[in-house]
Amino acid sequence: MLTLKKVLTKLKKQINFKNKKIYIAVSGGVDSIVLLNIFIKIKLKIRRLRIEVLHCNFNLRVIDSKKEEELIKKICKRNQIVYHIKKFLLPYNKSIQIIARKLRFFWFKKMLQTNCFHYIALGHNLNDSIETFFINIKRGTSLKGLKGIFYKKKYLIRPLIDFSRSDILKYAKTNNISWLEDTSNTSQKYLRNQIRKDLSKILDQNFYEGFKKTFIFFQEANWLLKNHLKIIEQYICKTTKQNRFFFIKKILNLKFMKFYLHQLFSKYGFLNIQDIIKIIISKNGKQIFSKDLNYVLLKKPKQLLLIQERNESNNLFR
Repeated sequence: MLTLKKVLTKLKKQINFKNKKIYIAVSGGVDSIVLLNIFIKIKLKIRRLRIEVLHCNFNLRVIDSKKEEELIKKICKRNQIVYHIKKFLLPYNKSIQIIARKLRFFWFKKMLQTNCFHYIALGHNLNDSIETFFINIKRGTSLKGLKGIFYKKKYLIRPLIDFSRSDILKYAKTNNISWLEDTSNTSQKYLRNQIRKDLSKILDQNFYEGFKKTFIFFQEANWLLKNHLKIIEQYICKTTKQNRFFFIKKILNLKFMKFYLHQLFSKYGFLNIQDIIKIIISKNGKQIFSKDLNYVLLKKPKQLLLIQERNESNNLFR
């Protein structure tokens, strides 16, 4: 059950509210409107907390987009909250959701840095985390893709991530909160909506509790793996200001070598493990490029040299 007390109790464990400034990302849907309602109540309890609202208008649903904007303005004016609305023009193509997400978070980060705010609160819930889990499985994923959505990651916080969509709907109805439904959420052309429809047939309280425990296990396992990989990277790698050298003999000595190659090189855009293996056993001077062409992997005597192709003046290995 979603209550103000439960949200505030965990939030206090995650962040120190003293003199903090938090943006609330509000779309107009039930999740973000409930999140805003909760923060308005938190603000009454914690006077030193400052909150403002961020809203992205991509104008993809002309009439609905205008209604969402008007609803957010109405709530903010009623509660004397400063709001910021950013309008975007998007090209209409298959990757429109990906583009919109990148633009949204780019603006969020810019606002955060420009105005010296500490956090951005997002309205993701437990259902979002479960849906992401199955999306990643369908596409094929590593342990990283099974850990669910984190409550807090750098400057992003998700105070509703432990609560189901039904919990949020109950809270909204109990507190007479108005929101707007995004009609695109019912479109079956999106994978997330297809999975959401299938999950609606089986999700109940036992499933929710089971998933919450599972996500904790996967998050802990992922944390252990990341720390283990740092040790392995230190063992097989030498870093200079501009380049990174991987010692071939040490790589070949690794048990589960393919797994380590994927974990260590995929973050640079080298996604085909067979290509990396081929260059390891090839003649000196052979090279392969990362998927985005930002990096090149060059075979040298006894070593693989990782070279940054773009923005070479930047030290990404620091």
